[in-house]
Amino acid sequence: MRTDDLSLPDDMDLLKAMVRAMAEKTSVLEDESAALKARSLDAKERIKRLMQILKAYDRARFGRRSEKVVSTGAGADEDGQHAFVFEEIETGIAGLRAQAGQGRSAGETRAPRPRKGFPPHLERIEVVIEPEELPEHAGREKVLIGEDVSERLDVIPAKFRVIVTRRPKHAFKGADGVI
Repeated sequence: MRTDDLSLPDDMDLLKAMVRAMAEKTSVLEDESAALKARSLDAKERIKRLMQILKAYDRARFGRRSEKVVSTGAGADEDGQHAFVFEEIETGIAGLRAQAGQGRSAGETRAPRPRKGFPPHLERIEVVIEPEELPEHAGREKVLIGEDVSERLDVIPAKFRVIVTRRPKHAFKGADGVI
């Protein structure tokens, strides 16, 4: 709201009442802001504590001394309970993050990033894989209609090169089908 657009009354008592009302609204908003900050800090502390619990659980479950004989009796039930607790903690963290306004919302996804090609200074070796000649195609003229090109990185000790594989697609003049 611009101050030029305000139509203010000339009565001093009415102006004082308006200023008091605005000051009261400001104090209410400051109180709400402080309460939200406190909730956010509390949620962050709870998330931090749950993350510490998860790390300790992961160390106990997957750490160096976690190797044990898998049993089919009561131990299997304990593993299921541990997995359940782990899932509950993750669910709690996700809920706290959503409550604190952190992270992504449920429907929000990141746009896919296009793949970058390999640097042009690398040596390239082209391999062309021609389709097999079938007996029924003997004597017909092939027409190149496209090709699939893929690149993969090949490492030779202390040497990098790119292998380009081409797979031509051919069609026959006057006949249906692509090879």
